[in-house]
Amino acid sequence: MLIRIIWRGFKKQLSNYLIFFFSLIFAVMVYYSFTAMTYEQPLIRSAGKNTQLVGMLGFGSFAVVLILLFFMANTNRFFIENRRKDISIFHLYGLNYYQICLWFILEIFFIGIFSFMIGIGLGVLLSKLFSMILVKAMDLPLQVHFFFSTDAVVATGLVVLFILGVVSLQILWLVSGYKFSHLKKLQLRKIQAMKISLWKKILGVIGVLLLLGGWGMAISYIDFAREASEYFGLIQGNGLLMGGIFLLCVIGSYLFFAFTLRWYNSYRPKRLNKNLGMLSRSEWQLRLFSEWRFFGSITVALGLALAILGGMAAVVSLEMRSVNEIAPASLMITRESYEKIAPKLQEMRPYQRQSLNFKTVPAKQSVEISGEGMNSQPEIMDMVSLSDYRSFQKTNPTLRDISLKTASSTVVLSSYQRYLNDYTHYSKSIYLKNRRLTVQETHPNFFGDTNLRYGTGMIVVSDKLFNETPGLSYTIEVIDVKNHNEEKLNRLIRKRLKGDWDFPIHYKLAWKNKQIIGEVSKGEGSKKEDSTIYRSEYTSYQEVYRMTRSSMGLVLFVVTFVTATFIITTASMVTLRQLSEFKQKRKKYALLRQMGIPDKTIYQEIKRENRVVFFIPAILALIHSILALSVISHIAKNADYWFVYLFCGLMLVVYALFYWISCVYQKKLL
Repeated sequence: MLIRIIWRGFKKQLSNYLIFFFSLIFAVMVYYSFTAMTYEQPLIRSAGKNTQLVGMLGFGSFAVVLILLFFMANTNRFFIENRRKDISIFHLYGLNYYQICLWFILEIFFIGIFSFMIGIGLGVLLSKLFSMILVKAMDLPLQVHFFFSTDAVVATGLVVLFILGVVSLQILWLVSGYKFSHLKKLQLRKIQAMKISLWKKILGVIGVLLLLGGWGMAISYIDFAREASEYFGLIQGNGLLMGGIFLLCVIGSYLFFAFTLRWYNSYRPKRLNKNLGMLSRSEWQLRLFSEWRFFGSITVALGLALAILGGMAAVVSLEMRSVNEIAPASLMITRESYEKIAPKLQEMRPYQRQSLNFKTVPAKQSVEISGEGMNSQPEIMDMVSLSDYRSFQKTNPTLRDISLKTASSTVVLSSYQRYLNDYTHYSKSIYLKNRRLTVQETHPNFFGDTNLRYGTGMIVVSDKLFNETPGLSYTIEVIDVKNHNEEKLNRLIRKRLKGDWDFPIHYKLAWKNKQIIGEVSKGEGSKKEDSTIYRSEYTSYQEVYRMTRSSMGLVLFVVTFVTATFIITTASMVTLRQLSEFKQKRKKYALLRQMGIPDKTIYQEIKRENRVVFFIPAILALIHSILALSVISHIAKNADYWFVYLFCGLMLVVYALFYWISCVYQKKLL
């Protein structure tokens, strides 16, 4: 008889266990696929050492474990709370604490092991697809084959056993806290849930104010960031401001669900008498009393996951865009190294060649970075003529059009303009040793790889001024070949050049009596106070592209799949709670039907409850993430965020799908 009762209790939870089961299968499949790729030697060799493939995939696997642990712990707590009546019956039939716990643990282990077997099977079948996506994301010249790893199976099995062990300890703790008076206390809590005292209303108002304050600071981030940078420094100020916005949104979200929404639902205007609106608000008010922590956690975690994805997408976008800015031509090479490969370049005709002439000169321009003070010491700058600039602009279309207004005008190309434009202020004058220049404009420095030049800054001047200004001259050759010769050119470079840092210069500069004191000389400095700078030998577009694409593609791949896993597991948790709550409320709906309320009206009420539960946390998380992206966009200028907005839409689609599944299933049970 007891076995029959236990089995009946298990069958009642079977539909809930199915959602738990399928979500666990998906997580196991993703974890196995990530782990298997770390043992796939052809993929690792093709990726190379610079991408750190194993470490990044290991991080993704660890993140999946944390998500899985969070999912199972929350779901298991919910299962135990929903089976309080079963625990009471078990006690009445004489089962002790350890026997009850053992039964629940066996249920979890049965589902966990079964889902592990199916998840591994699907992971083995789909691991080739995962590898193909990774190879495509990293743009690796690799043919993907079917791969099975026993080490990955063992590692996945150990992780699942560890998680099941943690959940078993949770079961022991949850069941030990059960008392027979729980049901009576639950009724008292329901009565308390319907009462909203004055201090709870105050906390509800505070929750809204905190959310509005955090959102307002995010919208006007740059104004607050400048003030914070002045007081605490650039990095510390921005870090504190971001942390402050995050805390406001987190605390505000929890207070919003705990008090604000409950207070709102306690207000029941007469218009709600139609279509069971009064019942809907009462149910939602009661639900929030016991589950506000769950909804708050889902909201914060979803917003944070999408914000992290947005940050990574911004980094990937900027890094991929920088490929054409660092290497705008097939090859940029020093004149000395060009002469070594010039005879072999004849085999790649036709190709375009351009010589860029630079001068390294002592110069002084005051640069102020908010919170970091002002740098007004003289340094070396690279100078290029306007004619060379315009000629190179044909090869590098990212360069902006420039027209100098006077003979002493100059345009500054700054490396700060991409990331710290809102925090950086330049003086309008640049002092050379023999004259003063007027800064006409300041643009981002897209003049190729800065490692090929000496200066921390770069200025564009008229041809006449370039020829009249003394300085150390050097030349960079720009070679642009046809696409089908890119690989051949790269092999030639690897064979003939070492990629060394060479051509040193040294200097010691000072500012006295409104003049620059000191000279720039070739060779390494012989004194400790001398500053020595080297230049790199060449920059190849294909090398830069492959290195950037492989590393950024790997990052985006891991973060994307981890975020997708988290979105699916959170939607599964919400669905699980909805279906379980519905089974407990079926008697209420049956009573409404006996009172003459049409099935259509009852179904509309069910859909209304599902919409509130699914979409309020999702929309609030969406607002958090979009405003987080606005903060990131103030720091990382000109990044593309379409991928993140696509994922935000994907999150809504996933939640809408689970909402639809819940409604359809509940309609069948109605």
